Amino acid sequence: MSTEVWKRNFWRNAATNYLNIIVRIGAGLVLFRLLFQRLNHEEFGYYSLLWSLFGYAILLDFGLGVAVQKVVAQKSASGDLAGLNRLVSTIVWSFTAIGIGCFVLFACGKSLFLEWIHVAAVNRAEFGAAYLIFFAALAINLPLALFHEMLRGLQRMDIVNWSVIASQTLNLGLMAWGLFAHWPFPAIVLTSVATTVAPEIAALIFVRRLIPGLNLHPRNFHFPDVRGVLSFSLVAYLITFTNLVMVRSDQAVISVTIGVAFVALYQLGYKAAEFFGHFSRQMQEALSPAAAHLHATGDERGLRGLLFQSSRITILATTPLYALCAAYLEPVIKILSGLKQVDATTYWVGEALLLATYTTLITSSCSKPILVMCGWERQLLRVSIAEAGLNLVLSLVLVVPFGVLGVALGTLAPALLIGWCWVLPLTAKYAGISFGGLLREFFQPVLLPVAASLAMLGALLIFCPLPAESHFLDCTWRGLLVLATLAAAVAPFRSALKTPAAIAALPSAL
Repeated sequence: MSTEVWKRNFWRNAATNYLNIIVRIGAGLVLFRLLFQRLNHEEFGYYSLLWSLFGYAILLDFGLGVAVQKVVAQKSASGDLAGLNRLVSTIVWSFTAIGIGCFVLFACGKSLFLEWIHVAAVNRAEFGAAYLIFFAALAINLPLALFHEMLRGLQRMDIVNWSVIASQTLNLGLMAWGLFAHWPFPAIVLTSVATTVAPEIAALIFVRRLIPGLNLHPRNFHFPDVRGVLSFSLVAYLITFTNLVMVRSDQAVISVTIGVAFVALYQLGYKAAEFFGHFSRQMQEALSPAAAHLHATGDERGLRGLLFQSSRITILATTPLYALCAAYLEPVIKILSGLKQVDATTYWVGEALLLATYTTLITSSCSKPILVMCGWERQLLRVSIAEAGLNLVLSLVLVVPFGVLGVALGTLAPALLIGWCWVLPLTAKYAGISFGGLLREFFQPVLLPVAASLAMLGALLIFCPLPAESHFLDCTWRGLLVLATLAAAVAPFRSALKTPAAIAALPSAL
C-alpha cells in the first residue's frame, strides 16, 4: 500500500471516528439522563452493570479479533484469499459454538448471579428476563464482531463508523420512546442490545462486498490456520484482558462489596471521564490498522513518524479538554444527571477518573496500538498485567475505608505510576532515543499552544466564573473560546507537528 493510500485511509478513518463519537456522546448524554431519571436506582445500577459485563465479551475472542485485523492487512496486500477464507471460517464457526455454550452456561447461573449482586426480591423476575435477553445478544454478537475487525484490517473503519452512527440514532429514538412510554425493564434491555448487534450485521454485509471471494462455508474450517496466529493472539488476548480489568472491574467491585445500588453513585462521576476518554481516543483507534500496513511493508521510518505525530496531536488536543472537564466537572455532572446538587464523593470520583483517563491518553494511547502491531506485544503484556493487578488490588483495599472514591483512587494510582515509569520508557526504547529525548519530542512543539489555551481557561475562571445555575450553553461557549485560543496558537507550530526532529534526517515517508 502506497504512502498516499494509507495516509488517506488513516485520516478518513480518524475523521469518521470523530463524527461517530460526536453522535455517540450527544446520544449518550441524552440517554444517560433519561435512564437516570426514568429508572429507579436498582434498575439503573443493574443496567450499568450488565453493560459493564458486556465489555468482557471481547475476552471470548481469545485475542483472535486483533490477530484477524493484522492478518487481513497482510493478506489483502499479498492476495492470499484461500488462506483468509480458512482462517475466517474457522474462527467464525468456533465463535458460534462458543457463543451457544456461553449462553447455556450463563442461563444456568442466572439465579446465582442475581443473588450475588443483592437484587431485591421484587425485581427478580424482570431482572432475570433482562439477564437472559442480554446474554443471548452477547452470544449472537460474538461471531459477528469478527467482521468489524476485518473492516479495520482493510482500513475501512469509516464503514464501521457510519453503521454505528445509524445504530446510535435508532437506539436513542427507540429507548426514549420506551422510557417515556414506561416499557417493562426487559423491553428496555432488548431495545438496547438489538441496536448494538445491528452494526455487526452491517459489517458482515460490507465485508462480503469488499472481499467478493470470501467464503464462510464450514468446509473451510481448518484449525492449523488459526494455530499459526495463536502466539500473537494469545498475547493480544492477555493484554485485552488486563485492560478490561482496569476499565470494567470498578462496577463489579462496588456491586460485590457494597451493593449494586452504589454503582449509580459511581456512574455519575465515571460518565464525565468516559465521555472525555471516548472523544479523545478516536484518532488512536485508526492507529492499529495503519501500523499493521506500515509494519508489513517494513516502513520503520513511517512507523516512528506515526508514533511521534499522533502523540503530539493527542497531547495538544487532550490537555485543554482535560482542563476544561476538570474545571467545570460539577456543572457537567448536573447536565448529565439533572441533579440540582452534586455529592462531594461523586465529584471527587469524577476528578480522579478524569486524571486517570488523561494520563493514560498521553502515555499509552498512541504507543500501545503501534507497538502491538510491531512485535512488542510481549513487553506490553508485562506492563498491562502489572497495571491491572495493581488496579484491582488497590480498588479492593481502598473501597472499604473510602467507598466508591477508593475504587476511583485504585484506578488513578496505577495509571500515573505505570504510564510515566514504564510505558513511556518502553516507547523511548522502541523509538531509539532517550527518555528525556522522547519527552522533548512529544511535548516541546505543543508547549506554547497548550499554555495559551490554559491561560485563557484561567482567565475565564477568574474573571468570568460560571453562574450558580449554569446551563449547557454556559459551559459550551467557554469551552469553544479555550479551543479557539488553542487553534490560533498552534498555527506557527504546524510544521513541527508534522516533522519530528528525531526522524527529520530519515528518508521521507509521511
